[in-house]
Amino acid sequence: MRASAPRRSRDASWFCGLTLLALCTFASEAAAQLSGTLSAVSDYRYRGNTLSDRTPAGQAGAVYDDPKGWYIGAFGSTVRLNPPGSTGSRFQGIGYAGYAARVAAGVSAEAGGDYVAFADASQLNYGELFLGIATDNLSARVYYSPRYFGESSSAVYGEINATHPVTERLSLHLHAGLVRYRYDSPYGIGPRTGYLQRVIDGRVALRFDLEPFQLELAWVGISNHGAAYLITGNGSPNGVVASLSLSF
Repeated sequence: MRASAPRRSRDASWFCGLTLLALCTFASEAAAQLSGTLSAVSDYRYRGNTLSDRTPAGQAGAVYDDPKGWYIGAFGSTVRLNPPGSTGSRFQGIGYAGYAARVAAGVSAEAGGDYVAFADASQLNYGELFLGIATDNLSARVYYSPRYFGESSSAVYGEINATHPVTERLSLHLHAGLVRYRYDSPYGIGPRTGYLQRVIDGRVALRFDLEPFQLELAWVGISNHGAAYLITGNGSPNGVVASLSLSF
């Protein structure tokens, strides 16, 4: 199911503009701390679910890391959504900020928040708070949202990520996540029964460093192929996802 081409919503425009202004302000103070990526992916998988209707997507991201531990960033991707009562969305923007501090030798902890916005589908917008801990090759985060993807109830998402260098230019990346959330009923049909979802997602990827490009081939799996937060036209079967990124 494909959404018709919409106009960018006022909420998304303000969101993108304010995020860009903040990044430019920080970048003017210490340009060396600002980094970014441009990417093309064969399928945009968000926590295991396709948000591009199993079609290619273009993405961009930028982050500023302050030497004192603060950071702020933004991420944007084309999407293909068709939620109930909407003309659909073709853009997702995520703004995030947080603080990270070293708590022991080789170990850091962080806390922050993010906000996810969809053009022409503002009813799906939601915010999250997160806590995390990380070492050089291992990290974990727990997210909490009071209104996940516009639902009336809260959600918790936990993830673990690991990286293992194979050669100088090849690395192995592993991810596992679990989301627990409730929704009323599919597409608003029937009584408000409060369906409970527990969805596990996993990712195994090989990343090739081709400086300044990175090529990644990943196998993505999910325990509920039809979860998709009830907003996409396709399910999310397990399969291979390829991406090519430019870092700057």
